[in-house]
Amino acid sequence: MNMMSSPQRGSEAFLIRNSALQRAQAEGAPTTTLTIPRRHFLGAIGAVVAGFGAAGLLGAEPPKDNIRLGMMLQGASAAELQERARAIAAAGFDTVQVAFFFQPTAEELQSLARTLNDLKLKTVAFGTYFNLFRPDDTGFMGSSQAAMKLVAAHAGLFDCKQFVTWSASYSPQFGGAEPRNHTPEAVAQLHRAIRDVVLPVLDPIGGRVAFEPYFPHVLGTVELAKEVLAPFPADRVGLLLDPPNFITPALYPKREEELRRLFRELGDRIHLAHFKDMRLNSAGQSVDLPGPGGGEMSYPVLISEIRKLNRPLSCIIEHIKAEQAEMTKTKAWVENQLRQK
Repeated sequence: MNMMSSPQRGSEAFLIRNSALQRAQAEGAPTTTLTIPRRHFLGAIGAVVAGFGAAGLLGAEPPKDNIRLGMMLQGASAAELQERARAIAAAGFDTVQVAFFFQPTAEELQSLARTLNDLKLKTVAFGTYFNLFRPDDTGFMGSSQAAMKLVAAHAGLFDCKQFVTWSASYSPQFGGAEPRNHTPEAVAQLHRAIRDVVLPVLDPIGGRVAFEPYFPHVLGTVELAKEVLAPFPADRVGLLLDPPNFITPALYPKREEELRRLFRELGDRIHLAHFKDMRLNSAGQSVDLPGPGGGEMSYPVLISEIRKLNRPLSCIIEHIKAEQAEMTKTKAWVENQLRQK
């Protein structure tokens, strides 16, 4: 254990010795440069510790942050996942969410698990994104309930039981506007879908699911999120924290207020988080979703609110190019935000 660096040790020792000599001489005690009365030496130690603080004197590290930074590993094929996993590891990450935008085979899952293990990349969540109202339809993002079933059957290879998916929409299109989505009937149907489509897949492995919000979907507002999640235990059915996904152009001017409200209303439901950004496009008709640092979301507020949860939370960077240089740059930007007071 590195208690403190050599230069620091020398500095503290000099201060203790010098302070002890000064105390002894002030009281007329006999001293030499090699002998210092014991009580003056102990008094000097107390003074130096008070000045530096015990943590500074002993070189103790501050408590570790509850934010566990990771990177999104997503792909439309097994080969793409393998390639991007290597780039993520080279960029200095040790944590990933694995998102399948295709229907993997058992062999592909086994191979991916070996690769992640070799690269020392820990999987904290699986993304099997599909429409719970159309569980066999791969139209949303290439996944389906069948993909969730297969990944769940192989979850032990990754030592991970956390899943993420979208909620649902009456529209077959991912971003399709559908007024019925924000109705009591849609919430009731989603409750049935969670019980009939998701939980029978995850319960046998002790798994849990976090729903990623998106404003056109059923789980599209803070109020609807509370209604959707209310009947289920928080440790089994929760929320993926992704504030920009709740923000419509109309809500954009109040984005910071909405961010704080999200934590007040749903903080105990958050399973993990996505780190990206948001900005109103030039026409003011939609909200763009760039990677972290590319927009106007208040990261100081976001980080402060996550820290108030007082529990570890995996925070996954997304919406950036799957290139080592871009990932390294974004990781450094986020880490700088984490260091700010």
